[in-house]
Amino acid sequence: MASACDNADEFYVESLDVFLSSWDSVRVEATFMSNPGLGAGTRVFPDVVTYTIFNSSYDTLFVGDSGAIQISDKDLGDQEKLLIEVCGFFGKRSACDQKTYTTSPKRVQAEYSVEFPADSSAYNRGRVRASVTIERQRFGEEVWEQIRPSSRKELFVIAYVGENKSASVRIPIGRSNNRFVLSRYAGYRDFRYNIQSAIMDADSAAIQFDLYVRLSRNPTLVATEQIVLRNKTERERMSEVSLLVERTGSQILKSVSGIFGVRRAYVFINKWSYESLDRAYKAEFELHWQDSFRGEWSDMTGELHVRSDGTLGTFSMIRASERAERRWNSRVGGKTFDLDPLFPELVIDPPEEELQDTDPDSERRHQ
Repeated sequence: MASACDNADEFYVESLDVFLSSWDSVRVEATFMSNPGLGAGTRVFPDVVTYTIFNSSYDTLFVGDSGAIQISDKDLGDQEKLLIEVCGFFGKRSACDQKTYTTSPKRVQAEYSVEFPADSSAYNRGRVRASVTIERQRFGEEVWEQIRPSSRKELFVIAYVGENKSASVRIPIGRSNNRFVLSRYAGYRDFRYNIQSAIMDADSAAIQFDLYVRLSRNPTLVATEQIVLRNKTERERMSEVSLLVERTGSQILKSVSGIFGVRRAYVFINKWSYESLDRAYKAEFELHWQDSFRGEWSDMTGELHVRSDGTLGTFSMIRASERAERRWNSRVGGKTFDLDPLFPELVIDPPEEELQDTDPDSERRHQ
């Protein structure tokens, strides 16, 4: 379609053709005509011709006075539509025309995995491993070849629960192995609420982690991972809290028992509850033990607060026998005992670069 910037009836673009000799080489040929108003038009050669190429975001890729143009196709999107504009200037008159063509077909191969939730994050922390390779179809052939764009393409993950993409979290990917903290990103509260709601309503939550790469204006979905979180059964929860209570009792006894140790000990759980959103237990239990030296019995009742992975645990004494309370006051002091991880076999120390991301509550563990 021809259009004139000025005096279209007298000076205009009759034809505009685009030829590719490779994905990176474009030749543009334009024919200009002048019509004096009487008789047939005649071909003319403008004083100046400019050639401009825009990408799909209307950013300028090339501007010049030569129709032989080199374009870095590897830096453009999959079959991205480019706009070529040619303008001729003849005396005081000008005429322009436009034409589009598409870049090479491209595809992305991805190695991708997601770990979530990680550590004791309560649906906050995780890890993404993502590595992508970009390929394009060789010019004039059916085979594909790997290409390396001149700059790194943007990678990111969109995480959402079920089909609810409106309450999603966008996770930027800066390197092949990324730890992330979702609470740093917009949408986290709604995302976390949707997990909790799904687990409460259906006993499970299916979380999608979609990996995108931005080859052009519109990002391309290249891989997806689904992680299904489910509630444990009441029996599984009871077994887990029982083990946590037993290990809590062992830590307390190491602090309050005599130098000769303990002959025997028992724990009795009076009541317990589980908070799915925080993945944490609360349990009131009794601890009874017999000293090895004189065989005297002591007892103590307290409340345990601990995450399901055994971290950030505290034991608060509620009441105790005279002997137990005396030992507690002399060796522990206060009403609360900070516990070491109850599942030390699951503890993995993060690399130094991640230490700044640890939960602020953990600082009290090292005081």
